[in-house]
Amino acid sequence: MPEVYIAVGEKGCQLANEMRAIAIVVDALRASATLASLFEKGVTEVWVVAEIEQAWQLKCEMPDALLVGERNSVKVEGFDFSNSPTEIQQAQGLEGKRAIFTSTTGARRILGCRGASEILVGSTVNATYVAKIARKLAEGHDRPVVIVASSVHGHSDEWALEDIAAAWAIADKIGFAVAQAPVRPEGQLDEIFASSLHGKELLELGLDEDVRWCAKVDVVTAVPKVVTFSQFAALLGTYSASP
Repeated sequence: MPEVYIAVGEKGCQLANEMRAIAIVVDALRASATLASLFEKGVTEVWVVAEIEQAWQLKCEMPDALLVGERNSVKVEGFDFSNSPTEIQQAQGLEGKRAIFTSTTGARRILGCRGASEILVGSTVNATYVAKIARKLAEGHDRPVVIVASSVHGHSDEWALEDIAAAWAIADKIGFAVAQAPVRPEGQLDEIFASSLHGKELLELGLDEDVRWCAKVDVVTAVPKVVTFSQFAALLGTYSASP
């Protein structure tokens, strides 16, 4: 039976690539929840890029696309939406749209897993659904699952607490033996998210609603997946699953 590995940051991406694993990118605050919410609200495709300039370049090629993203937790000037799942959940008229997404960390981790067999995006908000799909893919391809706890780009592993907690929540639902993982954080998810370094940063910015929402379990069914890579972007589609 395949095994599950949980690894942090760039090392997580490297492990997923080396093992040709089924990768699950977990950026719990907030990219995973935002991407899942975009598909839940009817967006048909999302182009993920690492840099703001690349997002604007794609916008020139796809003028109908929505621009979604942040830098240092703040909405990029000129974008339609921030990297905010609650903002997306409250938006109207997203059905049939496509989007271009960039974020400080989550986008980089998705792009960093280019060598994995499959790349999914998950967190607590779609934990049961991403776990079900990852398990099926792992068994079908006879590959391990590597859950990448994103951490915050440019910071130490100390900034990964909420990602590690979300990764463990997914691992529990996959049900495979966990071969390697950081210590599971203690406490309720909402407490872990709010007390994490990144959670505190978001709370200071007045983004309490996002922090609370991102700690919820199974509030969306969409599971973003990488369909293909272009020169500098990852094209995401979605699975839709039931528990």
